[in-house]
Amino acid sequence: MTDIDHAARARLDYIEQQLQALFPDRYVPFAAANATGMPPAVVELVRAGKTIAAIQEYRSLTGAELAQAKAAVESIR
Repeated sequence: MTDIDHAARARLDYIEQQLQALFPDRYVPFAAANATGMPPAVVELVRAGKTIAAIQEYRSLTGAELAQAKAAVESIR
């Protein structure tokens, strides 16, 4: 990830925190909305910018082939 990507992710995280504070009962985080059924460990790796590690984790948890794991991980980026 570039510095711009990290800055954008940090800004998005801040905005999500503010929205969650304003709407605690109705707020659905962006990653959670896109990651239905995705193992939480994989989501965390994706959010940290560790795409390869996320693909490896997804494969180890689900037994998916490389192409399937890559597609699944990229769907939540």
